[in-house]
Amino acid sequence: MASSTDYSMDRNTRPFFTYEPSPVGNDIFLGVFAVLTPFAVIVGIKCKSLVSATAVALGLALELIGYVGRLILLNNPTSEAGFNLFLVGTILGPNFISVAIFMTVPPVVTVYGDHFRSWRPKWYQYLLYVLTTASIILELTGGLVSTTSNTQSKADMGRQVLATGLALHLVALAIIIFHAVLFAIAVRARRHPLDTKFAGIYNSKTFKASLFAYSFATILLVIRAAFRIVVVSEGYYSSVAQSEVLLLVLDALMVLLAAAIVLACTPWRLLHQRWPRTTFPKASKTIHRRKEVPPYELPSTRSSPTYNMNPKTPMIPKNPTVIYAPRKANYSEPLPQRNLVDHEALW
Repeated sequence: MASSTDYSMDRNTRPFFTYEPSPVGNDIFLGVFAVLTPFAVIVGIKCKSLVSATAVALGLALELIGYVGRLILLNNPTSEAGFNLFLVGTILGPNFISVAIFMTVPPVVTVYGDHFRSWRPKWYQYLLYVLTTASIILELTGGLVSTTSNTQSKADMGRQVLATGLALHLVALAIIIFHAVLFAIAVRARRHPLDTKFAGIYNSKTFKASLFAYSFATILLVIRAAFRIVVVSEGYYSSVAQSEVLLLVLDALMVLLAAAIVLACTPWRLLHQRWPRTTFPKASKTIHRRKEVPPYELPSTRSSPTYNMNPKTPMIPKNPTVIYAPRKANYSEPLPQRNLVDHEALW
């Protein structure tokens, strides 16, 4: 059994890549990520969706840092700092791109109608954002532990933590896909009427194309997350992890396409053009249901003076002498008697 000293010496002298990385492929992705990072901020300012665009920019910046670390490994294959930058940057970046997709779902649901949704907004926000936060923490912790530990057991434990974080990211993506499918089925079945106030939005071909593009971007992120789970589970020196073609195609290309689609096909531009205000309203926390009007209640007859009175008994006022009371409401003063002509005297 190898001691911790032997493992530490082997880790410091053994290159992280058993192959010679291609500088052309690395430079291409490095340049594209460097261009898209400031472009994401510009798109957010133009489309008035700065928060979601900032999340995409953070994801692209982390990918950029990851490929800077890979560039360091080209010159020094045993650089631990370079491998940490590559691992942490390429692992954490897609989480922030997923957050931008998550933030687009509530306004889209509001456009079609809150009664089509299959979840409560409060539950949706808490679950997805908590899963994403836990995923980032576990990925960062597991990645650093797996590459800086002096013993094999700690390194394996770090890889397990890292795989757990990637699995949480995959679960969050699966949840959003599942509820998006349920929402699409509900809208397609038209069990409820669509809100005609937003007919100009959901009837637009551009808006429908944006929703399709975001769905495709989510599937790309799912493919990337599944690939990285396999890589981490098999180990950094497995045949899957040491394949540069698989890394560039199933990881770098998937993340690049997903980020480009989110920026190019953002629905926020159309939402703010057709929306009367500059800020999109938040979806209501409760499902709108038809209000039931209570039946009209007839006034009670127990307060009536004729309740339970014998119909044969004549109605006699309590004080028959009082005929006119000017201070009482609903009484009017009797008209004065006029000098009428005696019609009998005329004859």
